[in-house]
Amino acid sequence: MKKITQKLFFLIFGLLAFSISAQTIYYEDFRYENESRGFTVQKVALGGQAANQVGKRVNDVVDALDSSPVFDESSRPTNRIPAGAARDQRTIAFTNTSGSPADTNYEIEAWALMTNQDLSSANAPKVSFWTQQRYVFGGGATLTVWVSENYTHGNAPNTATWTDETSNIIGSIATSDVSPQTYVKGELDLSSYTGSSVTIAFKMVTDNSAFNAGVSQHGTFYISDVKFEATPQDVADGAFSALNTSSSGQTNIFNTPSASISDSNFSNTTKWADVLTTATSVPRLANGVLIPIGEGYKFEVSSAYNPIAVTEVRYILANGTSNKGAPDESKWVVQGSNDDTNWDDLCSPVGMFSGNSGAGSEYPITLSTTQAYRYYRFVLSTAWTPNSAYTALQQLDFTVDSSVVLSTKDNVLDQAFSIYPNPARETLNISRLDSSINIKSTKLLDITGKVVYKTDVAKSIDVSQFSPGLYLLKLESKEGGVLTKKIILK
Repeated sequence: MKKITQKLFFLIFGLLAFSISAQTIYYEDFRYENESRGFTVQKVALGGQAANQVGKRVNDVVDALDSSPVFDESSRPTNRIPAGAARDQRTIAFTNTSGSPADTNYEIEAWALMTNQDLSSANAPKVSFWTQQRYVFGGGATLTVWVSENYTHGNAPNTATWTDETSNIIGSIATSDVSPQTYVKGELDLSSYTGSSVTIAFKMVTDNSAFNAGVSQHGTFYISDVKFEATPQDVADGAFSALNTSSSGQTNIFNTPSASISDSNFSNTTKWADVLTTATSVPRLANGVLIPIGEGYKFEVSSAYNPIAVTEVRYILANGTSNKGAPDESKWVVQGSNDDTNWDDLCSPVGMFSGNSGAGSEYPITLSTTQAYRYYRFVLSTAWTPNSAYTALQQLDFTVDSSVVLSTKDNVLDQAFSIYPNPARETLNISRLDSSINIKSTKLLDITGKVVYKTDVAKSIDVSQFSPGLYLLKLESKEGGVLTKKIILK
């Protein structure tokens, strides 16, 4: 029993390790049999079985009750990917036996062919799937997984070249006599397939041996929740080009930019994609409208890449100076977030003057950050009313530097404390979330680097005695971690 338990542990650990940090790039619901819903079926031989029993769709999808390892129902995407439409989940069923009662095994060859995938630019792609056997006994029925790089849907499988990858499955595939009426999970590494049209296929082959209930009985195979995933890449350190390309040539780092708050605060809103090009016709702040704090331009790192640590941005902001709006020049700040809700200021507010703004010239802002972010935004730090119809961020370029990211110990410390509010007026609360962290010192430094407050514990600070402005809070743990946060006192 101990050996079985260890084997199951390593199986589950292997599946979890193989799935970590993956991004779903394709997921369909099998609602209909066509490429746009995820699959087609080819019935090479039926051997007398009714055609509508081979490759039909049924409602018995995998769930937490009939799966091993247990299926996490929250992992099933709400919408089809990349279609975006709401899913209407089905399972593909290959039924071999029939009769009343079931008393015939048929000689069948049938294929469920998944929609072709472009893996030419996918990083470490893989496919996962859940399969189940129902009343399949004896060795006369098999389900296997094959891969092709030259299959065209609608054609017979023998018109393409296929590789049997069944032996390379991590996890399991439904097999006769094993785990009846239980969904099992399998995953397949597709890294060796780099074509623009890769097909995954499930092949069922059964013989016509004499039916013998519970001994030689071909039953049914189910195929559910086939998901294609890729591992996000690290973006190379260095400067971006104006064309959303990394220093090493990686493309489309950011998705199409968007308004931080609402398109209603902008005009020319069909031009969001042009912010990451050299084009000058981009969305503009609405003329004569009071634009709220936090409105501006938001950038999301594509799911094909890991979050990035940006140490500098270079901007071209047109018509943001004092003679273009009220009450004075516009003031902007760069912020970072990993949940698109809570934003960290990564620089002090930058006022726009003729010497650091205007069409045609790039101006740099050095950022202070110790972590990588999924989202960045260039937004107003104070409300402002443009009096020009052309106040716009025409371009924003980035410099990535992963060396500034917190160490593991620093990250642990970052997660161990909640520091609020920020900005603070009376009290800066320092709330411990992890009692295992031992604090060596807590310091508050002003903008010149002078220590204005120090203690050897982590506790809330009365900040009413300090002048308004930007400060640095520095927590150091006895384990060696350092946490530094910018604090604004008002």
